[in-house]
Amino acid sequence: MNVVPLPRDVSLDGSGFLRLGAVPRVSGVGGLGEVVAGLLGGAVQVGGAAEVVLELKGGTGAEEEYELVVTEERATVSAWSAQGLFRGATTLAQLVTEERTVPCVRVTDGPALPWRGLSLDVVRHFFTVEQVKKVIDLLAMYKFNVLHLHLTDSQAWRLEISGWPRLTDGEHYTHDDYREIVAYAAARFVTVVPEIDLPGHVLAAVRAYPELGGEEPPAHPLIPFLDPRAEVTWTFVADVLGEVAALTPGPFLHIGGDEAFGMPHELYAAFVTRALDVARATGKRVVGWQEVSRSGALTPADIAQCWVGDGDAFDPEAARRTAPPEYHPLIDIAARSFEQAPHDVPAAVAAGAAVLASPSRVLYLDRRYAEESTLPEQNERRERVGFASYRPLSSREYFDWQPGALVEIPGGARLAGVEAAVWCETVRGFDDLAFLLLPRLAGIAEKAWTERPTEWEDYRRRVSAHTSWWERLGWGGYYRSTELFA
Repeated sequence: MNVVPLPRDVSLDGSGFLRLGAVPRVSGVGGLGEVVAGLLGGAVQVGGAAEVVLELKGGTGAEEEYELVVTEERATVSAWSAQGLFRGATTLAQLVTEERTVPCVRVTDGPALPWRGLSLDVVRHFFTVEQVKKVIDLLAMYKFNVLHLHLTDSQAWRLEISGWPRLTDGEHYTHDDYREIVAYAAARFVTVVPEIDLPGHVLAAVRAYPELGGEEPPAHPLIPFLDPRAEVTWTFVADVLGEVAALTPGPFLHIGGDEAFGMPHELYAAFVTRALDVARATGKRVVGWQEVSRSGALTPADIAQCWVGDGDAFDPEAARRTAPPEYHPLIDIAARSFEQAPHDVPAAVAAGAAVLASPSRVLYLDRRYAEESTLPEQNERRERVGFASYRPLSSREYFDWQPGALVEIPGGARLAGVEAAVWCETVRGFDDLAFLLLPRLAGIAEKAWTERPTEWEDYRRRVSAHTSWWERLGWGGYYRSTELFA
């Protein structure tokens, strides 16, 4: 049974099977039946003699836990919530063979971690609403429950903001576009977490509205920051965070906080302290990259996202060897900031904040593949797609870790969950995104959902059968890893 992530408990019930029709009949809960029918490739019939039955249990229990029982007559998913029913339906969908049969089986299952996410960079490469929906479909199939949208950065601003029209002078999401993405994700029990990156990574905003950078020039023209001493800055921050929070029904708001290069510490601390208060006032739970702990203003209600992976420390000498001389002052500034990185997550833990694990070492998917592809043309792409400064890793190395044993997370931390990230500096189109995400994202799903460690050879067998799913969902550009598909 080629299910990824591996369920908690699976047992075959003899050698029988359920045969689904070309148009399977689904008895659903509200609109959930239609979404599940889409997974199964058919239409919906509410009530009646359904082949797939979704049943809410009485009483209360864990929201994402479910039981799946398949007999020769029907498949029944039961859970305490619609979310649990949907998680069970994704398992059922993976069990359907090319002959439209499902083995008679009993599955009981639930997640290891509450936050299982992907951060998608839509700034360096803009993805259309329909392409983001394909990402959501992929996340839902692998039981991820968070899509973190990195909406703003130095290169562009990708979300319409009322009253600040010059922010979005290129491709961007209108309010209606964003609402469509959020609603599509919610129907598949994926929470959208919007990120507005502040006070660094704001070149696009400062070019649009120079007054946001204050009166003093930055250390380098490419790294302006939002000046907390300028009152217009706080009008801007309140407008942006308030509007994004109002557009987002989910409980989280990400304020960035990373790589504010060249910003004096006292200004950075003052900015983050006040920005945290502004974000909290929207009613959301605030998330920030690990550097926000340098403000000393985190509380137990906040979440710090760890991203600097062990072994991925910034190497200024290597950067100088490849960068043009005019960028060398930037390299020195960045090096001074990274010297503080080892203290960030311990400071967040000391403040009582929860930690979201995204260390680049195993969770950044903009890293190049170490192993070859079975397709020669992909080996050429392997030299272009992915961040050149990171050491390439094989798909097996990406699988060889456990959330509870990450060296980047200190003992005593409250682990919120894990989140992969894909940064798109090298991405030229949707196939490049598929190339970076798959097959590696499926392995991360197993780490986030399956509590016990699983074996590479068993995982390899299961995931290698998923290529037809990827093709069907529009992810045909996946990497044909020789470690998985040879």
